[in-house]
Amino acid sequence: MKVIPTILPLQKNLQIIPDSLRKYAILLLFIISCNYNIKNNDGYVARVGDEFLSVEEIQEIIPKNLNKQDSLRIVNNVIEEWATSKLLIQNAIINLTETEKSQIDNKSEKYRENLIISEYRNKISNNNPDTLASKDEIELFFSENSKNFKLFEEIIKGRYVKLNKKTFNINEIKRRFRRFNQSDKSFFDSISIQLLNYYLNDSIWINKKLFFNKIPSLEYDQSLRISKNNLFYVQEDSLALYLIKINNYKKADDYAPLEYIYNRIKEVIVSKKRIDYLNKIDKELIGDAITKNLYERLD
Repeated sequence: MKVIPTILPLQKNLQIIPDSLRKYAILLLFIISCNYNIKNNDGYVARVGDEFLSVEEIQEIIPKNLNKQDSLRIVNNVIEEWATSKLLIQNAIINLTETEKSQIDNKSEKYRENLIISEYRNKISNNNPDTLASKDEIELFFSENSKNFKLFEEIIKGRYVKLNKKTFNINEIKRRFRRFNQSDKSFFDSISIQLLNYYLNDSIWINKKLFFNKIPSLEYDQSLRISKNNLFYVQEDSLALYLIKINNYKKADDYAPLEYIYNRIKEVIVSKKRIDYLNKIDKELIGDAITKNLYERLD
């Protein structure tokens, strides 16, 4: 059977409620003033068939503190999108066969069931002691599999600061930056507003390229020499002065240090434990259902 698409007449099925200009004005005043007591007479701004769009529904979508022009534009867009959606659904109901609609219902129910199952699985497995990874487990996994973790990028441990070249206490900053004991770290905390840019967390492995991208006047060969030799280095350009200190370096194809892949290993262990735990729960559910005569295989 050939299905002839039916398009519901827009003007017949979509109506802006009478006195629409008044209602839009009230709605806009409602939104702009954020006065939650203002409403139009019946609380609706548009209708498609027997379905209505209320002021409250629009108010929940519209951001606050917009000007009148932006509010009007967004309100119009919301109404048109709502009407288009409702009209498409009405046309789809008319033009889809009963078989097609039944298939949609089945898909919707299956999707709903999958969402419920997924939510339940997440609830029982997240932060469950059986699905957590301890530090000892992570270190053991690393020691047994360290040769499987090779770097695809150069990484470093280092720090840098970017200074205005006219900074008055630049010599003291250089001295403290190079030494960088606990007292010096506190010093840099106190003058952070004086620095143009900085990265001081030099105990963390980071991507070398990302680190040196902050220092555009430095050539790749220079950054490689600084990294390989764990140097303290001063770089100057027309705008600023950069202080750089590299503490450690690993090239691509080196074995990755544990600190750099710690979270990745943790995710691997947690993922495996979660799968094992959920499989165990599944088996226990089946076993319990069989014991209680709630489930049986019918041959």
